Amino acid sequence: MGIGYAASALHLISYLVIDETAPYTTTPPVSWHLPPMPGVRYMREPARFRSLAAQDIIVWRDRLAIKCRGQLGELLSWDETSDYSKSEEAATSADVLLRYVAAIADEGGPQALRGLVGANKPAHDEIDHARAGAERRGFTGRFRQLLLVYAFWLPFQRDMIIEEPDWQGKTERFGSSFRLEEEVRELREQIADADPRSKEWTSEREAPTRALWAAWQASETVARICAAATSLRLPLWTTG
Repeated sequence: MGIGYAASALHLISYLVIDETAPYTTTPPVSWHLPPMPGVRYMREPARFRSLAAQDIIVWRDRLAIKCRGQLGELLSWDETSDYSKSEEAATSADVLLRYVAAIADEGGPQALRGLVGANKPAHDEIDHARAGAERRGFTGRFRQLLLVYAFWLPFQRDMIIEEPDWQGKTERFGSSFRLEEEVRELREQIADADPRSKEWTSEREAPTRALWAAWQASETVARICAAATSLRLPLWTTG
């Protein structure tokens, strides 16, 4: 299981259709290989997915573009009718460690990463503490696009984060894909400088347990999707 990163128009995002009236059973299907889970309902029919129409996204985008034009210094725009899509998945554990390593560097500078050389994955409370520190530093941190935005980066140049309702009315943070790409590049340079062996851990290898190695591996995925998003001036989004 992993965290997916995708470069595409937003109308290509698929949402699971939840129908409370659909027929279900409490008996797991034959293909279910895990122990039965109490209270879980298994649908009798195949899962159905839906996507929004491109025009609905365009209406939302144009409204946001007008509202934020003064702050952005440009008119927010991309080809929402595009069918292009590039996506990759990073191991969930590696993605968590990428953000943990970013938080450590954000607080202590590049030299702080030398203290992680050879270190395995930290305990959950250490990760939570580092991420909470990044939230407290807010926009004063160096890796704000990576640490403060979790789902969507739009193709605008200014290093800022927009907090507005999305196309479904849910308040989200929207970062800059261009500045995210810049931050990931800088963090990769710092990781490689602290521990050159990190670069051996490409996306084709199993997720390593050492923090810097796992962070490097996840950063490869993010860097590639960032490059696709910025070169085509399309949004970048995650499944997690």
